[in-house]
Amino acid sequence: MLGRTQEAEAEARRAFRSEQGRPWFRHNPTGANAVAAATKAAGTARERVAEYLLAARLEQLHERSAARPERPASWTKRLPGLAARPLNGDASGTVIA
Repeated sequence: MLGRTQEAEAEARRAFRSEQGRPWFRHNPTGANAVAAATKAAGTARERVAEYLLAARLEQLHERSAARPERPASWTKRLPGLAARPLNGDASGTVIA
């Protein structure tokens, strides 16, 4: 999917045109050899952009996960606060077993 983004497609088009403009293809930029080389260059450029976008996204996710604490506070720290909270009127009635 990252290879189909606008950035990847734009880079593939630039690589395609650049390869066709090489001196050995200038006389026949639409010939079979020129198109094959340009198509290969476009595919390589598309892959490079996709890899770059993936690396950038993974870096964002890594930074986001590093900002959050890995584990919540332990129960021994949370229970006193929870026990101090008042119960609702419905739950504080007589318990019949």
